[in-house]
Amino acid sequence: MAAKKGSKEAGAAGLSADAAASLAQLKADGNSHFAKKEYDAAMACYDKALQLVPGTAPDAALLHSNKAACHMMHKRFKEAVNECTAALDSQPNFFKALIRRAKALEQLGQHKAALADIQKANRLDTANEDSREQERRLKELVAGKKPAGMGNGLGKKSAVPAKAASPSGRQVVFPAKLSHGDDTRLLQLVPGVTYLELMEHVRQLYPAIGPFVLKFVDKEGDLVTVAHRNDIQRAMSEAVEAASRGAGARGGQLTQQSLPPIRLQVVKVANEAEVPKIPDDEMMYVQQMLAQLQKSQAAQKAQAQASAAEQEEQQPPVQIDEWILQFVDLLKEHCGIDPDKPLECQEVGQDRLNAAFQSMMNDDPKSHQLLDQAQDKFEDQVCYGMYNQATVHQYRGEFLMFKAAREDKPGASVAEQAEAHFKDAEKQLEAAIAYKASFLDGYLGKSALAQLRAKLAADYLIVPVKPRDDLADPKERAAAEEAANKESQKKAMGRVTKEGAQAAEALFEAAYAHILAAVEHMSEEDKAKEIKPMKPTAEQDPNDPESQTSIKQSLLINHGNAKYEHSILRAAAGLEWKPLVEEAAAKFREAGAHPTDIRNALKGHPMADQMPEIIGPEPEPEQASAPAAKEGEAKEEAKEAPKGLPSLDRKPKKAAA
Repeated sequence: MAAKKGSKEAGAAGLSADAAASLAQLKADGNSHFAKKEYDAAMACYDKALQLVPGTAPDAALLHSNKAACHMMHKRFKEAVNECTAALDSQPNFFKALIRRAKALEQLGQHKAALADIQKANRLDTANEDSREQERRLKELVAGKKPAGMGNGLGKKSAVPAKAASPSGRQVVFPAKLSHGDDTRLLQLVPGVTYLELMEHVRQLYPAIGPFVLKFVDKEGDLVTVAHRNDIQRAMSEAVEAASRGAGARGGQLTQQSLPPIRLQVVKVANEAEVPKIPDDEMMYVQQMLAQLQKSQAAQKAQAQASAAEQEEQQPPVQIDEWILQFVDLLKEHCGIDPDKPLECQEVGQDRLNAAFQSMMNDDPKSHQLLDQAQDKFEDQVCYGMYNQATVHQYRGEFLMFKAAREDKPGASVAEQAEAHFKDAEKQLEAAIAYKASFLDGYLGKSALAQLRAKLAADYLIVPVKPRDDLADPKERAAAEEAANKESQKKAMGRVTKEGAQAAEALFEAAYAHILAAVEHMSEEDKAKEIKPMKPTAEQDPNDPESQTSIKQSLLINHGNAKYEHSILRAAAGLEWKPLVEEAAAKFREAGAHPTDIRNALKGHPMADQMPEIIGPEPEPEQASAPAAKEGEAKEEAKEAPKGLPSLDRKPKKAAA
């Protein structure tokens, strides 16, 4: 926190000798308090010092940045952002303020804004290895990149695109546990849920609670106040990250049921002033929705008036669900607008139902399509119930494999018990497929079971590595986990014999057959979709529809990953393995995976040093030209923007100032 030597002279310009001395003393006292972790006392000193200097003085920017550091230590990230912004208003290129605001924005879940700040900081001469590492990590967060865990090859892909968690449109839901004192409720959160909607739901659950704030428990175990839908999105992202680590450690796939519950806490506060206000963008969203509803009502009135003269019989009244009426009340409370009729909410929740009703009344064949869509969703519910039961049985079998690996016992010692669980899992998956032949996750579940059986037959048992949450430094944690994973895999490969690998051959062939069965049962629409080349993982935007993986691409990547795993097992036994790696790479290319991601997957193979001809030479760095700006500063920033992801030397982080 110490100021630079020149700051005193710069900040004291235009001050009396006494004022300049007081300013220097207050800054020194503030820095001393900060060093002793007396953050409130430090902030009081900085506040007093700010009263002595003009808002545009260099010392003012430094003091605001120091206040931001105090807020960061108290995890008051919004206040930290405000103080950094005040510092940057007077000094737009203040490196320390840019770095601190980026860190605070990241904690608030605003990863794109954080990335913009860190990129601007890294264009300055004061950029360092830590700031460049932070930029790399933020790019991965913005791209939605997940930890690889124990999985080799390309990242495990579900048969379900990110925005439609099942082939039939089943949306991903995140389990949540809402605690208020001794009372715990189970919730289901869908992606995109807003802070406004979540707060209103909690009020309905606890109508007499009074003023309260919502907090969630983050991956470090800290309580984070929810004040925006980005906070909820951050909690969901951490749940996916935790599930990804677990799936990687098991060598399995990331599935709906593997998501850990988001832990939410209801905390009572003294008054409404302590409750975070509804963000402007969410209020705007509600107002836009209301405008659309009013527009829909006007169109419906006009249509009704035009058809009234032609109809002798009065149409039956439309039935409005209770939740729609509650949503109208929500609009009244937060927007101050009182809709005249609940029919204004028809477009929100009743559009499909009303369309089906009208079609039935008019003997329109379209009603059957709408009913088919409803039936399809109910069938999915049944299938996923069976799929979840299958996963329970599968995990019981995997637990025995993990136990044998930890105790350094052969797979044969648990084979009979594990197989009993795998058979129970298989029965559930077969029942789901029999109920609905197009349930693609059922085929992938059977493929995963076949691969587990193959590893058990070959005695390829990997000890799962626990996440190193005890290491605060992300680079250190990732390096430690990667080293432990490699050691665990090396030990597992050492147990595989030629006879064991040969016994696994038929099981891997069965795994391939199940994936091909899923391909066969894709809808004609999905089969006909053109495969578009993927962007590199670091450049993908999870909110961009063009970045979403299609069902066809996901199945191809699943097939490639199975070939990849098969090659490792054969290599461990001294059998021919390179053709399988080539086939895996071919599947990845067929799926449209970017060459960079394919190359990284191949380089992660335990036999990578023996297949340089498959990996190929290092590609030349791309010299993509930045888009030309219209004028002035924007043009200069575009010219200096970093290109791609630079190769970074891994260095320990310096202590925070």
